[in-house]
Amino acid sequence: MDLIQHIYKVWVAHGEPNLLGRCAKVDEFAKSADIYEDTKMLEVHQMYEDVCFRLPVEGESPSLMNVDERYQKKISDAEVPLYPGCTKYSKLSATLIMYTLKAESGLSNSGFDKFMSVFEDMLPEANTFPESLSTVKKTLKDFDLGYEKIDAYVNDCILFRGKDYENLQKCPECDAPRYKVNLRTGKIKEGVGAKVLRYFPIIPRLQRMFLSASVCEQLTWHSSHHSQDGKMRHPVDSVCWSSIDKKYPTFASDPRNLRFGLATDGFNPFSNLSSTHSLWPVILVIYNLPPNVCMSSENLMLSLLILGPKQPGNDIDVYLQPIIDDLKLLWDGVDMYDVYSKAMFNLRGILMWTINDFPAYGNLSGLTNKGEFACPVCGPETCSYWLPLARKTIYVDHRRFL
Repeated sequence: MDLIQHIYKVWVAHGEPNLLGRCAKVDEFAKSADIYEDTKMLEVHQMYEDVCFRLPVEGESPSLMNVDERYQKKISDAEVPLYPGCTKYSKLSATLIMYTLKAESGLSNSGFDKFMSVFEDMLPEANTFPESLSTVKKTLKDFDLGYEKIDAYVNDCILFRGKDYENLQKCPECDAPRYKVNLRTGKIKEGVGAKVLRYFPIIPRLQRMFLSASVCEQLTWHSSHHSQDGKMRHPVDSVCWSSIDKKYPTFASDPRNLRFGLATDGFNPFSNLSSTHSLWPVILVIYNLPPNVCMSSENLMLSLLILGPKQPGNDIDVYLQPIIDDLKLLWDGVDMYDVYSKAMFNLRGILMWTINDFPAYGNLSGLTNKGEFACPVCGPETCSYWLPLARKTIYVDHRRFL
């Protein structure tokens, strides 16, 4: 697991002034000997802190939970060396490294089991190295934030969530069954959804981000790094950012309030081997972070996985309901603990824009982007012509926008 250890460098070559601000504090914090001394062990303890930490109730100081025996055993396992005399790796840090290697290399489950078995045999006796993939997953299960499986109708009508639809067995719109049906026998497979949406809640992940002092520093980077020469180097220098500041001054008054971008697009997970499957990930980008950090893979928050035999098309709004509900909740405010300032605060968030190609732009916005009026900006004034022999529409006069 690669936790955030990035250091922002001032873009002097691009005209950014070399000012000492909050970013300099981040550099000073990250360069301390405690941060880089045995990084893997630091990550392990950070994971345990994330799992065991809870928000304080009124009148109580923030602290770790009174963990039960299971967590006490997990914590002791983190400090057990990989083998007697090993000072570089613990049982859990070795597990994290191996699981990351499997994910990055695309190693199969059976191949990973064989590798783990051979590697364990190479280590000295009395080692604590995990012997199989199942053992690795069991060890890491307690650190998993998890995700929600939400049944959806196969025709993309509604989601089985909320008090109105959660317990329904058929679609109120098209009368389609909730669960899969055996095409040969016609028998319904109870508990097996005809279509399932995977939702990864964003608020618990934001809570964990604010439990890291270095990340808390980076989330307020934008407040002291506005462009001084009129050049745009970060979304903080954009017109949209300043418009939000003017329209919602209360929101802009706290630099910890988050500004998101939402990106989505569909692809075939099986390359060209199958044309009957579609996968649409929905990703949130946090623009409070420095430019070299906000677009890094660990800070791109996967929020939704829309799976199905075909793309959702204009019905994608049905699948966006869970993330929209969380964004509404964030706009109203969510209690959060800031480990850097060691105080509770009310975190708010706003969605600034969406990132997508032109077909997905039509799906997300609900605007026409094909046919006679394909331009969402021009609308009925779109300069288009139908070629009867070629049987297609062409668009002209677009040079006027250049």
